[in-house]
Amino acid sequence: MPFALGMPALIEMPGLPGLVDLCQELELSFIELNMNMPENCPESLDPMEVRDVTRSTGIEFTLHSPDELDLGSLHPTVREGHLGRMREALGWCAQAGVKVLNMHVSPGIYFTLPDRKVWIYERYVDQFTSNLWTAYKEMLPLARASGVDICTENVNNFDLPFVAQAIDELCCMDSFFLTWDVGHDARSGFREQEVLLRHEDRVRHMHLHDYNGKSDHQVPGTGMIDIPGMIAFARRRDFRVLVEVKNVAALRESARAVKGLL
Repeated sequence: MPFALGMPALIEMPGLPGLVDLCQELELSFIELNMNMPENCPESLDPMEVRDVTRSTGIEFTLHSPDELDLGSLHPTVREGHLGRMREALGWCAQAGVKVLNMHVSPGIYFTLPDRKVWIYERYVDQFTSNLWTAYKEMLPLARASGVDICTENVNNFDLPFVAQAIDELCCMDSFFLTWDVGHDARSGFREQEVLLRHEDRVRHMHLHDYNGKSDHQVPGTGMIDIPGMIAFARRRDFRVLVEVKNVAALRESARAVKGLL
């Protein structure tokens, strides 16, 4: 799909029919289903139902993996469990006709010392990076075979040196793509932008919301982000933009605001 605007699954609207109705009402083009909500998981949502919605309405779907996903885990059985979940998600995407699978890189845990934080994955950065490389080396061929772009999102962590190092290395892999979450970037003080712009040719998806200095996921145009500039970037690169606010009222307002800038 070329440049298009979409909406997220909403916690106050758990059923697929309601989401589809709202998407049609707002004249948006896709819905990002979210595996943090059990009803959006492969075992709960019939992929043929999703495919039928696309066939009958033209609305497409993307999928957001669970936030707790941790493919860099230093615990082999934990890592294998999370990788298995991604295999399931990719197989489901292939059946459902879903073209984008959005995911995070977990920075892991840290110990708070009197004078600093010590991140475990920074202490074991070589193993962390190797674990991620091994996981993506398995996932990316599966994604290509299924016609799915795996897009890895910045979540206030691309400015951490060990995460930035891993992203730089993973960008050497064919079909490794990025999601630019502009609200998360702003909440980091725009420090994540350096990594994203260094690999801007890998950006294939965007989460668009504003940041007001206190919280993100605000209506675009109500905060400090250059929303017109980010939309222009997405249009130039010709990819999907998810208008990522968290409730129906904010989504209605956001859809109007963003369309007014097109």
